[in-house]
Amino acid sequence: MVFVRFSSLIKIFTCIETGIIAIDCGFNWFIFFKYLMREYGNVVIEIAKISQGGRLILTKLENILEQILEKLQDSLTHEQLSELESTMVIAFHGIEVQEEHTQLVTSERTWEKILRMYCAAKRVENCSERTIKGYSRCIIQFFTQINKKINNITTNDIRYYLAFFQETHHTSIVYLDNIRRYLNSFFTWAADEGYIQSNPMRKLKKMRVPTKLKKTFSAAEMEELRCSANSQRDIAIMEFLYCTATRIGEAVSVNRSDIDWQRKELIVYGEKGKKERTVYLTDRCIYHLKKYLDERKDTNEALFVSSKSPHKRLGVQAIQSMLAALGKKTNIHVHAHKFRRTLLTDAGKRGMPLQEIQVYAGHAKPDTTMQYVMVQQERVKSNFMKNIA
Repeated sequence: MVFVRFSSLIKIFTCIETGIIAIDCGFNWFIFFKYLMREYGNVVIEIAKISQGGRLILTKLENILEQILEKLQDSLTHEQLSELESTMVIAFHGIEVQEEHTQLVTSERTWEKILRMYCAAKRVENCSERTIKGYSRCIIQFFTQINKKINNITTNDIRYYLAFFQETHHTSIVYLDNIRRYLNSFFTWAADEGYIQSNPMRKLKKMRVPTKLKKTFSAAEMEELRCSANSQRDIAIMEFLYCTATRIGEAVSVNRSDIDWQRKELIVYGEKGKKERTVYLTDRCIYHLKKYLDERKDTNEALFVSSKSPHKRLGVQAIQSMLAALGKKTNIHVHAHKFRRTLLTDAGKRGMPLQEIQVYAGHAKPDTTMQYVMVQQERVKSNFMKNIA
């Protein structure tokens, strides 16, 4: 049974253009469900009674939401459906569901303990600490916001959290789907291991993420970044990120002794799956690296260190901050991963086979490589006009 406070007000998306939904803010729950009964006879809504305490008792809430969206999918656009679902999920959150069920022996465990077990399992799977921290941070934020026992988490709680997170943080669909993936991984593992009775993520599907062509650096932008850098170290970092196509977490782990200067190569230990791969250095990169290393007076084994004493190994945050400041200075959108994408795109443009680019990037699947190897629209047009027109 589902209990809804009679005094609660609803905020339902108004589709003015279609006239399908026309409920303004300020209607109470009873009026809203009377409206649904009148407009959508096929939606099963069981109104049991209105108690003296002013509470409306309903059942099958999630089925109701699904049927509403299903009935309107031919009448509304994808964007309107998404906004309607988000608004309904937020409006319905807080409804108390009372069910009789046999609790698992493990139900006494808190979500914090289960999270520690999950992180331990991820370490056994050879996930990087950075990845595990990302999972952990996401799950902690979820339980802090929802504030319920893990066995009481419902699909509607997760829908509410995703909708609430997007509304309050104004995140992209890509970022929001990453949160969904993290939660799905955790709850699926917890269900498989028997820590929870059922997986609340089972009904949530992957979000439809619009495909966008992510930009790369042009040759002119790369040159401007070099000229505007504050130090030889910063130039060396950018050249290294570009020609090795390393992830930033991989780059900060490199030591000076890792580089084979004669063969112009080094072995990188990947963040994802910790697989090692060989990357190569261009003459330009070697020139800037050696010029930077010749300036250094410290004995730290790290390839990149802080400018000031005691010259500690540079971390991910330090490089990100340096690049962000340089981007602000040059008015160029700069981040570490963009150097990786630029190199992989340049390799594709110059005829390097996709399979070889995949190996160089350290991707397990060619589909992942295809997301980085950007096809230039001008080249598509040129080849079309040459071969088709």
